[in-house]
Amino acid sequence: MTPVPWLVSELVPHSGPMLLLDDVLGAGPDWVMAGVRIAEDSLFFDPGAGMPCWLGLEYMAQTIALYSGIHARRDGRPVPIGLLLGSRRYQALTGHFALGSYLRIHARQEWYDGQMGIFDCRIEEDERCLAWARLKVFLPSGATTPPGREPR
Repeated sequence: MTPVPWLVSELVPHSGPMLLLDDVLGAGPDWVMAGVRIAEDSLFFDPGAGMPCWLGLEYMAQTIALYSGIHARRDGRPVPIGLLLGSRRYQALTGHFALGSYLRIHARQEWYDGQMGIFDCRIEEDERCLAWARLKVFLPSGATTPPGREPR
């Protein structure tokens, strides 16, 4: 595992309340791991229930963006903007992620052709897998963060 010297906000082209990840937990040549704490002030939090499990797809997509951002920064390029094309078989073992839980989101690149990629993703709490999916993403050529939207 290679240390990651940047913050999530420097690697993902989201800002403000739409930046849902809290931590970069680790990265390797073909994988990345992020962390999210479920709090009452989290965007989309459902009082009395927690964070809806459908948000797991966005956690996974932002973790893939984190992966792309790490590789861009290491190569001296700007953080790119990518597109989530779809998912295959998103499965969640819970309806909501519980208040106070700390989720680890893993994304492993399985295939990449220079613009399109496939990632196997999972969300865990402690050692328990709560959700998993296979996501297809697209990185348009020359795609970078628009001026004025650069990560902090």
